Amino acid sequence: MNKWIGKIKEYWKDPVWSKVIAAGIIFILGTIYAIIQSIVSKISFLDIPESIYGIIKKVITLPLWILLLFSAAFLIFTLKPIVSFSKELIDKIRKPKIVNQKEKIPNATENSTVLFSYRMAKAFPGVRDLVWFNEPCEAKKRLLLLLTKPLRFKNGSFECESDPIWWFRGGSSLYIQKFEKLRNNKVLMNIDQLKIKRIASYHGNSYYRDFVYVETTGEEQTGIYKMTLDEIKRQIEYFGYSREEYGLIKYFWFWRKPISREHYDDGATIIRGKVVNADDAELRVRYISDYNFIIAAKGSPYNSAKFDKESKRYLNGILKGEIGV
Repeated sequence: MNKWIGKIKEYWKDPVWSKVIAAGIIFILGTIYAIIQSIVSKISFLDIPESIYGIIKKVITLPLWILLLFSAAFLIFTLKPIVSFSKELIDKIRKPKIVNQKEKIPNATENSTVLFSYRMAKAFPGVRDLVWFNEPCEAKKRLLLLLTKPLRFKNGSFECESDPIWWFRGGSSLYIQKFEKLRNNKVLMNIDQLKIKRIASYHGNSYYRDFVYVETTGEEQTGIYKMTLDEIKRQIEYFGYSREEYGLIKYFWFWRKPISREHYDDGATIIRGKVVNADDAELRVRYISDYNFIIAAKGSPYNSAKFDKESKRYLNGILKGEIGV
């Protein structure tokens, strides 16, 4: 008996099952009422529903404020469990599976140039020399194939790097540890939000020279910094592109609110006049102007002082239409 009572209590706490149980209770009580009414009123049991229907049809005059009060109470007690259940369901769907980190990251077993050449063949089959992919959607799909997981490895060495795939641009470079798809031909590469415009794949006779040229389209500002056109032009003249750094904080369900880099660094922000903890915020970079870079193996010739020195002039010239790839 205690076991059944415990089960009923467990189901009653569930927003959906509680409604099913409540409907069952109402049905049972209604049936008991119909039987008692049939005995007391000395009318047929089958006539009871008609009698109840007649009561329901009666017009009752109520003040408007009472009607509104009961309507509000009904909405609160009805919608609250539904909203709660919906949030729990979304959280369960979006909650990532917990995987043992040691099992998730494989050992590094091959040189970065070999691994990257293998990835290039899988993402761009049949490509030889330089081939363009000018359709943003197709370019995004090819990059997702190239940069599929895993991107980081453990127990790396000089011959078998643990961070085999990097991006390079005019003295700036970093290994790629995350590459995910977003909406509207956008991707997230590490902390950079990129709106893909076109790519060019180079797969030549020397496997260690393979690379992918990536060009992105500038996006609208988040509105946090409100940079003027003159400020954007100055950034482009100095760096070759314009960008803004900001944080993303979970604000309501799956909606995220951008916050300034200063608030991200401080671990707190202000929303509607209140200080809100921002320790869980994610750092983001958005490019306000067109931007470009190349993706290649860590051990490729592009990872060199010569490329660092010369590539900025080339990549900036491509964006200006002065130099061809």
